[in-house]
Amino acid sequence: MVIHVTRTVGLVGRERQLADLREAYATACAGEPVTVLLGGEAGIGKTRLTEEFVAEVVAGGTRTVAGQSVPLDGEGPAFAPLVGALRGLHAEFGAQRLLELAGPGGDVLAGLVPEVGVAPAEGPEGRGRLYEVVTSLFERVAAERPLVVVLEDLQWADSATRDLLRFLIRGVRDAQLLIVATYRSDELHRGHPLRPLLAELDRLRQVHRIELPRLDADEVVQQLRELLGRPPERSHVDRIVRRSEGIPFFVEELAYADDCGDLPGSLRDLLLVRVEPLSEYTQRLLRLMSAAGNRVDHSVLEFVAGEESGPLETALREAVSAGVIVVDGDGYAFRHALLREALHADMLPGEHARKHARYAQALEAHPELMPSTPTAAEIAHHWYSAHDVERAFAWSITAADELVRSYAHATAQQLLERALELWDQVAEPERVAGSDRLDLLIRAATEAYAAGETERTLSLVKEGLRLVDRSADPVRAGWLLAHLGSVKNRLGRPGAIEALMEARELIPAEPSVQRAEALDWLATMLMLDWRFAESLEVADETERVATAIGLDRVVASAQITRGSAWMHLGDVEKALDELRRAGPTATAGPDHLHRYFVNLSDAYFLLGRYRDAVDVATEGYEHARKRGRKRTSGVVLAGNAAEPMMALGDWERAERMIERGLELVPPPNHERHMIGLQAWLLLWRGDVTAAAAAADRLRAGMTRRVVLPQDSRLVARLEADVALAQGDAERAWSAVATEVGRSAEVAVPGYDLPLAFAGAQALGARVRAAGEAAAGGAADGFAADAAWLRALVAQASRGWPVVLWTVLVDAELAGAGGTDVLAWERALTALRAAEGPVHLVVYAGFRLGQALVGAGRRDDALDALRQAAAEADSVGAGLYRGWIDAFSRRAQLPLVSGVPAPAAPSGLTVREHEVLRLVAAGRSNREIGEELFISAKTASVHVSNILAKLGASGRGEAAAIAHRDGLLDTAAS
Repeated sequence: MVIHVTRTVGLVGRERQLADLREAYATACAGEPVTVLLGGEAGIGKTRLTEEFVAEVVAGGTRTVAGQSVPLDGEGPAFAPLVGALRGLHAEFGAQRLLELAGPGGDVLAGLVPEVGVAPAEGPEGRGRLYEVVTSLFERVAAERPLVVVLEDLQWADSATRDLLRFLIRGVRDAQLLIVATYRSDELHRGHPLRPLLAELDRLRQVHRIELPRLDADEVVQQLRELLGRPPERSHVDRIVRRSEGIPFFVEELAYADDCGDLPGSLRDLLLVRVEPLSEYTQRLLRLMSAAGNRVDHSVLEFVAGEESGPLETALREAVSAGVIVVDGDGYAFRHALLREALHADMLPGEHARKHARYAQALEAHPELMPSTPTAAEIAHHWYSAHDVERAFAWSITAADELVRSYAHATAQQLLERALELWDQVAEPERVAGSDRLDLLIRAATEAYAAGETERTLSLVKEGLRLVDRSADPVRAGWLLAHLGSVKNRLGRPGAIEALMEARELIPAEPSVQRAEALDWLATMLMLDWRFAESLEVADETERVATAIGLDRVVASAQITRGSAWMHLGDVEKALDELRRAGPTATAGPDHLHRYFVNLSDAYFLLGRYRDAVDVATEGYEHARKRGRKRTSGVVLAGNAAEPMMALGDWERAERMIERGLELVPPPNHERHMIGLQAWLLLWRGDVTAAAAAADRLRAGMTRRVVLPQDSRLVARLEADVALAQGDAERAWSAVATEVGRSAEVAVPGYDLPLAFAGAQALGARVRAAGEAAAGGAADGFAADAAWLRALVAQASRGWPVVLWTVLVDAELAGAGGTDVLAWERALTALRAAEGPVHLVVYAGFRLGQALVGAGRRDDALDALRQAAAEADSVGAGLYRGWIDAFSRRAQLPLVSGVPAPAAPSGLTVREHEVLRLVAAGRSNREIGEELFISAKTASVHVSNILAKLGASGRGEAAAIAHRDGLLDTAAS
């Protein structure tokens, strides 16, 4: 729909809100898309404000389109407001150019705008592609000149519209696009489905909220002056201010009523003041129009009215002249939705049913009356409103089929559930539906699943399992159990694998689609649960069944599962061959495209082949982009590319990918992965507090759901790294030991070896914290932990080709808590020979410098620390650079060549100042020696010299003198 601007009076009391819209528009014109959520009570002037704004930007050459939600209880045409906007673009560009602008996969637009062709039958995958295409279309249209899209009355929008709008707002980038979405704030009760969407969008920086307040008394007077064309009488002003409560539409209607006589006593009477003077024919016609919604095409109205309307043209002219309706393109719209609602509510029950029935009969017999708009959902709505159960039932099922073709799965589910609700009231429901009640329920569950409504899917599946006879109907019982397992897995609920195993037992052994898909889901979940032997057995059966019935996509999925299981078991070459074998089929269609590329790139990452991992993930992203799925499948693949990029040191690019991925709300497991990657970047850069908060958030989320082993391993490693950065080695060790203890019988090298290294870091820090005594007998206190850790490494590394993690663990455990120079030299050599991770190159250089100082090789230590510092700077590793700086100061090793150690005042040497600082902190000679890398005996000599130079009788007096004379500030500097 192209925006039609009408004006009654000047805009009153909306200067600030208009300025806010102008500011948002300016931001959009600079190439940064903006969405404005414009809220307010019914009649507050949302449409009037948008008309004023649109008129202004249209005059400046901006392209504008608009769409209107339909007040049919969510049963009207799917995506109604967005369809209106798309039709506006179609009217301007034509079908061919519109498809060109939509880009890859643009044919799905036909599901919303039939004039552009025939929509492909894609099932649930089509919904995601439609969202991508609509987003890309708006981006490309807004690339050449600014585009303003107005979407009105979101409080009436269906679930499909809300879902697509969420995707669009999050997904659009680098375009001169302003979306203005209006809604009635007074209709958003606690359970209204728009409320959570508004709360979610409010958190996005590109979304602005504008709330329209009521007019104050002075503004009401100004509006009255413009409406009347003269200063209003004081008595009239007082009445209207009091009765209107500052709502502009009511001010206008009260001014009209007051001008005509006494003011009405109720709101409904007020709204009908303009209608009551009209002829009886016109009033009946308006009530008939109200049954159609806010707008009705002339052709439809002409047919439906028949002899009831009398002289149609005369009645319509009278209604337009009275300001009740306006001409809108080839139809008519109510001047305000409140007028329509009042007229609709004014109908008697019998009249209400008859008028809805007239629309249903007309659209049923003559669908050509609305050639470009799917009509089944409207027919179903009208029959239901007319209380014709038989026809409402039949058309609800027909409408569901139509809606699925438009990818409006949530609305289809709603109508199928309506049919289930009517089932017992229909004479022969199975004949009309062409199936029994259980089949209809299964269809509703299928559409709920396709719409992402997992909680509702779970309820429907459970109801199906209650109704099905498992012994008499094992196929459908097995299907329901398989979906129960799939939904429970998606929701993170326990019992997913058990449900799928029961489905495997129930579904007959002969090859069928149901058995192949249930087995495929089971094999995948067993693999993700690290039950590899069972997974491989089920994957083999999956491939046999799928091959027998020619289900290539399931064959590819089984190969991906098998290859992934072999990878985790350490059979690397066999795993890579199997994954590559799945490639041609997996990349030929949308079903397993992103899973293939994700699993293959992940395999390369675990093997330390980071460049190959980036290349595979990037190739997958290109496949997704060409299929119009760059914001869905593509965002998952972007996350998979980010992790190896981090290992290679390309942190800025990885950060952009992670941030973009999180903006688009990926699937929960991938979202958790991206949050973890983001936390590591924060940690390595030195923002320990933010990294700790992210780790806490991930751990808190794990308490509410079943957690896959790979996810819990990553969170445990992150927690250990954060704890080490916070100086809490005991907590770091506990994170590792507790995690591995949960599944000690399974060792997966790609995950357990990096975790073992975190454990070795923690154990080494614990040993060093025990002090010099740990080099002797006290070290025995850590012998059991060291033996346990080495056993884990031995088990996990058996047959694994990547030796880097083993070398790093050895370095952390060699000597007294990782103080062996040769071990760290070997570790650093191994890291430099590998492709990364680059942050560990910095860390190993730092640890080598520490070991060299401990060995008395200070010149070599200085070289190692300087190189590590330079590498930390090049990658931005602020955490490690801080460690290097702090250690070099304590060890009196200046990192900048040619800069001498600072001169010390008060007769104390630099070293003595360092010792004095620690004496004042209450440290013992042994603790001073540990921190400054000197022996306890040497520390004792320094303390004696300090006491003599300060004239202090003991350590306490020396500390007091240090505080008094500011010597601690000198030491700190």
